[in-house]
Amino acid sequence: MIEYLFALAGLLAAARTVLGPSFADRMISGGALASVVVMLISLQAVRTGSDFYLDIAIIISLLSFTGTLAVARFLGGSHDS
Repeated sequence: MIEYLFALAGLLAAARTVLGPSFADRMISGGALASVVVMLISLQAVRTGSDFYLDIAIIISLLSFTGTLAVARFLGGSHDS
């Protein structure tokens, strides 16, 4: 049952990513969508008892975080390193 709620949250985040009026809205909803995907993969890992799914979830969350930092740095104008 909970996977349906996560799927609904994912659909709402995907809609905001596509329809967002500003770039900031799209970035925030993209991060939320990545979080929902990580939660769905983690739920699958718990159900199957496989550690492989957790490795995938960690990689996705690290890539999402790194991408968010890169965009924030680019948009923030802090280019002095």
